[in-house]
Amino acid sequence: MYRKNTKHLQLALISNVNDLPEKQHRRLKQSWAGTFYPELFCRIDESIFEVLYSGMPSRPNVPVNVLVGLETLKAGFGWSDEEMHDAFLFDLQVRYALGYHTIGEGEFDLRTVYNFRSRVAQHMQKTGENLFEKAFEQIADEQVQAYELKTGKLRMDSTQIASNIRNTTRLRLLVEVLQRTYRILSEVDQEHYANEFAPYLKGNAGQYVYRVKAGEGEQHLLQIGELMHKLVGELAATYANEHAYQILKRVFEEHFVVTEEAQLRTKQGEELSANSLQSLDDEQASYRRKRGKDYIGYVGNITETCDPENDFQLIVKVQVEPNTTDDAKMLDEALPQLKERTDLDEMHTDGGYNSSDVDDTCDKQEVAQVQTAIRGAKPSSEILGVKDFQWEMDADGHPQYVICPHDLSTPVTPGSKLERYLAHFNSSDCDNCPFSDKCPTQALKRNPQRVLRFSQQQVNVARRRQRTAQARASGQNLRAAVEATVRSVKHPFRNGKVPVRGQPRVSMVVIGSAAMSNVRRIWRYLSAKKTQESKQKPQVLSSENSVFPFLSHWTRFFLSLFAPQRQTCAFGTEFFQ
Repeated sequence: MYRKNTKHLQLALISNVNDLPEKQHRRLKQSWAGTFYPELFCRIDESIFEVLYSGMPSRPNVPVNVLVGLETLKAGFGWSDEEMHDAFLFDLQVRYALGYHTIGEGEFDLRTVYNFRSRVAQHMQKTGENLFEKAFEQIADEQVQAYELKTGKLRMDSTQIASNIRNTTRLRLLVEVLQRTYRILSEVDQEHYANEFAPYLKGNAGQYVYRVKAGEGEQHLLQIGELMHKLVGELAATYANEHAYQILKRVFEEHFVVTEEAQLRTKQGEELSANSLQSLDDEQASYRRKRGKDYIGYVGNITETCDPENDFQLIVKVQVEPNTTDDAKMLDEALPQLKERTDLDEMHTDGGYNSSDVDDTCDKQEVAQVQTAIRGAKPSSEILGVKDFQWEMDADGHPQYVICPHDLSTPVTPGSKLERYLAHFNSSDCDNCPFSDKCPTQALKRNPQRVLRFSQQQVNVARRRQRTAQARASGQNLRAAVEATVRSVKHPFRNGKVPVRGQPRVSMVVIGSAAMSNVRRIWRYLSAKKTQESKQKPQVLSSENSVFPFLSHWTRFFLSLFAPQRQTCAFGTEFFQ
């Protein structure tokens, strides 16, 4: 049964935190934990996760904000589950960050965390809704609002994230599929297919591959393919709903082809899809080769604020997809929601984020995309192109007027085909043009005019190139720093390999690391601000530095009893003022 956690808002009369000497108590409040508590823990909207719990009267749940907080700390520090649990049980700083002041309070078994993750993953697979992503964005929006960060300019970058799976050979993968198929068979069927399966059940798949001699790999693949082809047809009636059978059918179709002559052959080279199954333990992971290096897993896409007037920047969105997903597709999907959540009017990206769909979405959302480079062939500098003309667009992003390099303006008319346009210039105006030998316009035979023919896509690319040139001329590259942000998110994971499998779990880990990165930025900002203020203000004797330091704990407690009630955290109010 779901129950909201508000116990942390009430200070305990006696606690381990209150027993700390004043110097250690002050240092604890000024540490990252003193920022984590009010800036992340207290901002968690637990009701987002209420759908995971039964509405029937039952035992209350372990606090959701504690479970989400632990997942964030685990990802942000790169802990194992055991290290995370030990830190929760014995580390006073971690407990302080999670709203606990006393060692031993709020204990629960590690199995509770496993069950919570499982419910979140199952909910994502069933509904497509990522509750961790939803909670992260709600927290980030509140942080942006609290520190009055400007969100008109955002920047985005992607990175490869390796799944925690074994790099395996094609033959080994196919043998593992056969072994798991055998396990779902009834005793009668196992006996019926005993001879066919016998070669593949002697030890594990790795041991089978070890016994294969050099040059015999293709022969073994074909033998496995013949058996798979037989099993796919004969087991469908009984086992079609079994997951292992569905994997068998998928792998057979991904790796083999039945020709028109009813002959079986293995797929080779480009016939193999990058989205083909890479591991039986991670069915969403995909294969990608980038800059001569092979990757198996996912791609993470990070979006953060980048207005130069902000005191610091925050990550506002994290996307995790199979690594075959194009950057432009992730930008296209993210733009409408980012526009709704922020004041976005300028998106800074690298050259991988351009596509016709992105152009259309940017026009609809009234967002200018500024790229550091443009994907595709570089235009020649010896002749003029569409990029050298200036364009006036309508509300839907279609060209209305064009101004040539000689500063002549003319209206744009639709062409004979969809999204094709024409612009006519008077030949007399072009006679003395210094750019006539480089001009892309063509003279008409029957009319004293020159015409420029172009497409909507050419205009979109031209405008992106113009924005890129303007950004370079300004000497201010707002996108560059996002690469450091990506590094900070991946830093807790050795070699960029997360310790989990499956898209739901990978996304939870990457989002948790991004949330912790935001906390660290806020903590550094507040620490620097406090240091600056202490330099400017004269030292004043406070009760905490008085000759009765042992009274300070009790003074704070009794003053809190008579202080006006506030809907805020009990021991982090200075961050909410």
